[in-house]
Amino acid sequence: MILVVGGTGTIGSEVVRLLKAENAPFQALVRDPAKADGLKAQGVETVAGDLRQPETLPEALQGAEKVFVVTPLVPDQVQMRANLIAAAKTAGVKHVVMSTGIGAAPDAPVQIGRWHGENQKQLQESGMAWTFVQPGFFMQNLLMYAEAIREKGEFYMPLGEGKVSWIDARDIAAVAAKALTEPGHEDQAYPVTGPEALSGAELGTILTEIAGHTVNYVPISLDQAKQAMTSMGMPEMLAEAMNELYALAPAGHLAGVLDTVEKVTGRPARSFWQFAQDHARAFKKD
Repeated sequence: MILVVGGTGTIGSEVVRLLKAENAPFQALVRDPAKADGLKAQGVETVAGDLRQPETLPEALQGAEKVFVVTPLVPDQVQMRANLIAAAKTAGVKHVVMSTGIGAAPDAPVQIGRWHGENQKQLQESGMAWTFVQPGFFMQNLLMYAEAIREKGEFYMPLGEGKVSWIDARDIAAVAAKALTEPGHEDQAYPVTGPEALSGAELGTILTEIAGHTVNYVPISLDQAKQAMTSMGMPEMLAEAMNELYALAPAGHLAGVLDTVEKVTGRPARSFWQFAQDHARAFKKD
């Protein structure tokens, strides 16, 4: 039995879909009963639990041999994952597949990398088998700008002229699903990227083609980005951590391209053009 933690999010929902398509035995951990209804409507079996309430985890982990976990960027994400790792070890889980981040390590140069690295170290020292799926920037992040793209023909990011090897979250999930359902992925770290590194202007060119109207990339400063993130309710410490990542782009540190997705899944990672085509309705004017 596989327990999926984070099964309603961008990556986790696709892991759920893929496991269901494979008829793999799994359950999804849910904290919010309203979200449980959505999973149940898909025929997904759910169990109640909350990573912030460790006392709820032993029952949720009963019978689980493998666990997939992805958590949102929140101030207490390290403790949330630590709670799960400890409970999984006690419950006799054999293998944990965890979505972290490319370059994650306890001594990573950016805070988010160090947070992920701390949990990776905890899992490696737990005695359970582990697999780390380590993505960079998600193509799905562009969907946050869908309204601005439709109405103004613009999207805004503090990447300067730097290029990013954007990855489709569906490919992140595909790598995780392979690790959960096939042998041979134990104790492996899989940094994953898309098939090409693209600048903001190049994203705009592709979106223009797909949307059928001009779409321009508007570079903004890190201060403007922080203000935008905090105005949407993101805690200041997380906005600053995100800006550390954005600041890597102009120097080319986000442009590396790897073929991990193809090596693990047997097919190439999706291109940004494919992503934009699949989500064309979000970007086209009404």
